[in-house]
Amino acid sequence: MASLRELQHSFAAALRDPAASCAVRPAARLELYRLNASANFRGALALTFPVLLRRVGADYFTQLAHFYRERFPSRSGDLHWAGRDFPDFLAAHLAGGDYAWLADLARLEWARQASAVEAVTAPVGAEVLAAFAPEQLDRLQFTLQPSLRLVDSPFPVFTVWLANQGENAPPADQSVGPECGMTLARPDGVEVARLAPDLFSYLSALAGGATLGDAVTRAALDGPRLTQVLAHSFGEQLVTDVVAAPAC
Repeated sequence: MASLRELQHSFAAALRDPAASCAVRPAARLELYRLNASANFRGALALTFPVLLRRVGADYFTQLAHFYRERFPSRSGDLHWAGRDFPDFLAAHLAGGDYAWLADLARLEWARQASAVEAVTAPVGAEVLAAFAPEQLDRLQFTLQPSLRLVDSPFPVFTVWLANQGENAPPADQSVGPECGMTLARPDGVEVARLAPDLFSYLSALAGGATLGDAVTRAALDGPRLTQVLAHSFGEQLVTDVVAAPAC
């Protein structure tokens, strides 16, 4: 007699593959479970990637979901995580074709979902900088909101996503070119916003643990622009803590 664990494994395999043997009977009931599991998986992806669904249509989205589930079946009881590997799957599945840009659109939508499950942490204001001596400023390290996700793409995925928040969105205009931006949890939902390239570079450096001096160098910020970027970082409540790294 099969153990409970063996039954569970064979049942899970049979939900994805009708040819898989399973000790659970009758087969007709297995087919009902199989259809429900497939529909629930596809429904979870549709909720996570609504703009992608709108751009490709329901039939093609269903095909993509089927092929994706074959390679990346859900391994969590929470279907929120079902789409975690979908952008990488699309990058490989659509590579070299006219629809390769959809992988980056999916990355943006997944970033939005990742932001949605993070907490909104109390921010600090620009006045915290006054606590540091001038010689410490280059060594400052900023902690950013845990929900902040930074996304860049050679395609105009932010323009596409924002346009598709209303009805009758126009076709994607690839001539717009590269875009970068962020997703961020707010008390009333998740913000999706384009960012200027230098601001994006600055925030990316800080998010990676760089000091303020290194972030300014990487983003090539002059004095006036640094003032604007700092005002944006604190004004948009992106910063939750500031510390000075030890002097070398």
